[in-house]
Amino acid sequence: MKHLPFFRKMARALFFGLFSSISFLTSAQGADANMRLKDFFINLDDQHNRAMEQKDSATLGYLFADRYINCTPNGEINDKTAEIKTLVLGTWKSVERIASEYDIFAFSDEVASLTLTKKIRIETPIGEKILYVRRTTVYKKIDKRWQAISGQGTMILPKPLGF
Repeated sequence: MKHLPFFRKMARALFFGLFSSISFLTSAQGADANMRLKDFFINLDDQHNRAMEQKDSATLGYLFADRYINCTPNGEINDKTAEIKTLVLGTWKSVERIASEYDIFAFSDEVASLTLTKKIRIETPIGEKILYVRRTTVYKKIDKRWQAISGQGTMILPKPLGF
């Protein structure tokens, strides 16, 4: 019982320490802030799409962390170097985000995850083909900027999602 005052002081300090770091936002302000943050990561994904189309290895190298790992829709595991090579050598005609109502975004101060659907037009020996990929990218704040640390894509059929 002689430690009870100490524990009360610690509990009070912890309680006030926690609540002094919380920003109180209205639900509308919080939703607006979350949307701006989601838009930031969608912009990073758009940069990735443009780099694929333009075969821009420098931009891809900037977006991917040094220890980046990707699981392709074909089930291959690529490190940063292999992923950049795969994307630069690809026959992408266009890459676009579609069906935004199915986007999933989660974040903390240091890590964020964005899942979205991409429509990818590729050139094949028998003509153009359209692929639909559900893709998740995990970002981490490294050296004061957000970098992709992992990615995973899954081929999907367009009909079940209604597009």
